[in-house]
Amino acid sequence: MARILCAWEYGADLGHVRRLVPVAEALRDLGHEVSIAFRDSAHLEAARSRGFDAYVAPLLRIPPFVNPAPANFSDVLLNIGFADLHSISGALRAWRSLLELLGTQLIVADYAPTAMVAGRLAGTRMVTIGTGFALPPPTDPLPALRPWAPLEEGVLRAHDDRLVRTIREAIGPAGAGRAPVRARDIFAADAHLLCTFPELDPFAPRDTGEYVGPQGDASSGEDLRWQGTAAHRIFAYLKPRNERFDAVVAALHALDAECIVAAPGLGHERASALSGGGVRVVSAPVNLDPLLAEASLCITHAGPGVAARALAAAVPMALLPQHLEQFLIARRIEQSGAASVVRPDTRQPDFHAWLASLLADASLREGARRVAEAHRGHSFGEATRRAAERISQVALA
Repeated sequence: MARILCAWEYGADLGHVRRLVPVAEALRDLGHEVSIAFRDSAHLEAARSRGFDAYVAPLLRIPPFVNPAPANFSDVLLNIGFADLHSISGALRAWRSLLELLGTQLIVADYAPTAMVAGRLAGTRMVTIGTGFALPPPTDPLPALRPWAPLEEGVLRAHDDRLVRTIREAIGPAGAGRAPVRARDIFAADAHLLCTFPELDPFAPRDTGEYVGPQGDASSGEDLRWQGTAAHRIFAYLKPRNERFDAVVAALHALDAECIVAAPGLGHERASALSGGGVRVVSAPVNLDPLLAEASLCITHAGPGVAARALAAAVPMALLPQHLEQFLIARRIEQSGAASVVRPDTRQPDFHAWLASLLADASLREGARRVAEAHRGHSFGEATRRAAERISQVALA
């Protein structure tokens, strides 16, 4: 059996924790010795409470000024600290020390590029895992993030070259033989596991990667049920700090529909004040499956977790992406015919009119039904097992 390190460096969503911890448990059940390194110490208890040794992941310094519209994934990495030579050098030393301390034989990397570079230098086997955004297609140069606004190859290559040059300088002559030569080398691994549907993958269709499908337990959360007999039932999962939150809730009050709004982080008093009539607002996560099973429409930001559950349940979506990754996912779902999208950079629409039109849109319902049919029989729980078995296969090869 192998000593495996599950590493998460970037991305603020709890989806990373909810993906890695169950996979770590499944790997342990297969007989492997598993440790965990998370970027956020607040989530280490989620691993330690399940019996894992858990460490804070070495991180780069985030620069004070970043490009608000990164051109490709090299530009993304430069934005999150890969332009800082001394920071890279220190983080790589820390990762190498952790790998040596644990005797790591395989890294499971969830948006963990520095860990992957350290593993490359150490000759450690690697498997990437995630929902697609952190694994760009291995083109040279790395592709533009906005295919609707093409860039000249020279622009993309300049970002790649700057990234590789900084990493190689941080590594120094001693590690030059294993240092990345092209930006795509940073993401090289023995297997790439995509815990998503192709309709949610920002870079689909792609030639590399194995779709194991979305995973996770949707039952963790408050157990709510639909109560009324309204013709339409709308489920919304929204960030209460989003600038469009209040306008969306106000639009729901004006619709002839029963509505449940899950807004984790919203204060209880505020949730009560926003509730009334056919609208219930709750300030905690909810059990998704029973609500989506009878929903007419799902309003969300296009986070891959909720979006995957809605697709599997054949529920059309009204999508309000907040940032680039969510917009790329939203665009993919819209292309499948299962959603309508309000871009984050557009003026605030008439949400009442927009939502009413979506409830009446038969083509949207048919698009959602078609996608759900393509994934009929998918088990979110089995996806974790499949991912762990594939990782184990790599570890024992």
